Amino acid sequence: MTFEEFLHAEMAGLARYAGALTGNHHQAEDVLSDALLIVSTRWWRIGRMAHPLAYVRRVVTSTFLSEQRTARRRRTEVSADPEVFDRQRHDPHGAVDDRDLVERLLARLPDRQRAAVVLRYLFDQSDDDIAVALDCSPATVRSHLSHARAALRLAPALTERG
Repeated sequence: MTFEEFLHAEMAGLARYAGALTGNHHQAEDVLSDALLIVSTRWWRIGRMAHPLAYVRRVVTSTFLSEQRTARRRRTEVSADPEVFDRQRHDPHGAVDDRDLVERLLARLPDRQRAAVVLRYLFDQSDDDIAVALDCSPATVRSHLSHARAALRLAPALTERG
């Protein structure tokens, strides 16, 4: 499979993944383009892998985490973009409310927990697949997911107080 064929087949899913990770359309484009530049220079090797999509998702995740570390050093804030979770639903007003809520909840999570949640619940990945993407053990993935779920359960109480 050529790089162009891969992009044609997987670009929409990769864009959704980057958008879900970043919570911001513009940052998602930056992360994805940076990751695809890295991947394109190594495609001769990646294209021969059994699961190139898993590897590319890992590069996107690594690029996102690297940018987050850089952003923290610069002390910048990521703005919100509700179009990231653009899904068609029956109630368009409810969909906007749902996207806004999901975006605000994900923004509260640390980067690795957010990535684990997105990979599990948006992309239905297994612990092993998430571990590959995050470059950690499956036990660490379960820990990230457990901590994220605990934080998300507390989020309504924090919102009511704050």
